[in-house]
Amino acid sequence: MSYNWRNDGNLSQKSDLDYLLEVIESLTVALHQDPNDTEKLFLRGNGYLDARRFDDAIDDYSKIIGFEQAEAPVYNNRGICHRGMGNPNQAIVDFTKALDIDPLYRDAYNNRGMAKADLGLHEEALSDYNEAIDLDSEYWYAFNNRAMLLWALGDRKNAALDYEKVRKILGR
Repeated sequence: MSYNWRNDGNLSQKSDLDYLLEVIESLTVALHQDPNDTEKLFLRGNGYLDARRFDDAIDDYSKIIGFEQAEAPVYNNRGICHRGMGNPNQAIVDFTKALDIDPLYRDAYNNRGMAKADLGLHEEALSDYNEAIDLDSEYWYAFNNRAMLLWALGDRKNAALDYEKVRKILGR
């Protein structure tokens, strides 16, 4: 039996990327009226980030930073872009700035840990993953990242414990 998805109100004929590009376009139109709207710049930056248009996202996040109104997620997301472009050193600078603003920002610790792992700074990466886990004992992503690093470093026993924790958190 084949399924005809056309004209089914429960299914979209648009891809997620098509929808994302429409959202970016609508935010761009709105920003023509008020180019200093930091909320719309952040949302469009997030759209660009999701579309993997890192240069465009960095431009939007940097504009917000230039207005001196940036909160921790702006630096965190810009750091994700830098890491996505293969620049972990600049990513670490942004993640650290996010943590200067909000020292309890678990995602920034986890993200900084990944960038440090990219550079082979394994002990520093483990420290950041541990900090993220200390802040949120159910943060499966940090457990998973720590497990991958421990496994790569040959600590299979503790890696397996972290993978088991991920399984429990995700209910599998």
